[in-house]
Amino acid sequence: MLLRIGELSKRTGITIRALRHYDEIGLLSPSARSEGGFRLYGQEDVGKLYRIQALCRLNLSLAEIQQLLSEGGAAFPDVVEKQIAFLNHQISHAVALRDHLAELQSRLARSSEPAIDDWLGVLAQMSVAPRYFNDEERDALAAHRVCGKADLAEDKAALITALRQLVAQGAAADSDDAQELGYRWIQLLMSEVGNDEGLLMKYYAMQWNEDALHLLSGIDQAGMTYISQAMAYRRLKIYAKYCSGEEIQVLRRHYIRYTTSWPPLIAAIRGHMANGTDPQDPDLQHLAAEWAALEIRKAGGDRQLAAKLKHAFMREPALRFGSGIDEAFLEYLDKASHALHKHSNHQQTKAAP
Repeated sequence: MLLRIGELSKRTGITIRALRHYDEIGLLSPSARSEGGFRLYGQEDVGKLYRIQALCRLNLSLAEIQQLLSEGGAAFPDVVEKQIAFLNHQISHAVALRDHLAELQSRLARSSEPAIDDWLGVLAQMSVAPRYFNDEERDALAAHRVCGKADLAEDKAALITALRQLVAQGAAADSDDAQELGYRWIQLLMSEVGNDEGLLMKYYAMQWNEDALHLLSGIDQAGMTYISQAMAYRRLKIYAKYCSGEEIQVLRRHYIRYTTSWPPLIAAIRGHMANGTDPQDPDLQHLAAEWAALEIRKAGGDRQLAAKLKHAFMREPALRFGSGIDEAFLEYLDKASHALHKHSNHQQTKAAP
């Protein structure tokens, strides 16, 4: 298996610029070239790239890493062992990474070298996660994994297999099997994030945006959309207590359509919330206006139906579970919405003759 530089960058999260620099200084030169002269990286190259990234995190310079590699002092087991020891001293900053390395160390004890996809997956986690989670959040995620079920990985693998089977069979997202799978998937994710809706949205954004993690988790955007729609159909059963049969049919046409529109909007508002943005901030009010418009669109333009949905959402905890929305979020959004309405009314008053 040979990877061109662009594919290697995409699958690991390491920039093409960095890979080219490694080649230019002789730190990591591809083992092959295509007929057109393009760099081609093999399994040995990817393993070496892992060692380079691991040693970088030990605060070694590229020159020191190059010397260590040239002297043969960076065998896979040695590098993993040294990095784990270092990260144990830095556990408050890199618990999640240490756990991945511990898993790799276990694999190294069973075989001479993991498969190329194993190295690619760890490289992706090392480079991608810091873009979405700060040190404290990564610590929290690591703690939840440690305190969670020991067979969490097996549960996730089983759900991924079930998802692929449902899709292959052409099972609709509104089927009972799809809805049950969607709920079990959200339960598993909530377990991983310690029932923190804010962390769930960051996890969702990372999984949605990063192609490298699609390969690692086995879930791509299409799979995430399928799960989101299955959960939406499951929630419609709860909304049915508050809506007529005709209104539910409207929701089946419109509510489902916007399932993937909510997470990025929720994540954006949560970003302002985390930064302590004033509710009167124009950017936040723009998001509040977008929220209000989306609430109407999901109800097919029916404001009374939208009001029913909002009432149900506030009364039914099951509707909020795994949505990225909790009481703190609703309180913050309410302040932004009030500021938006106040500003809108003021503008209308000024424009009145």
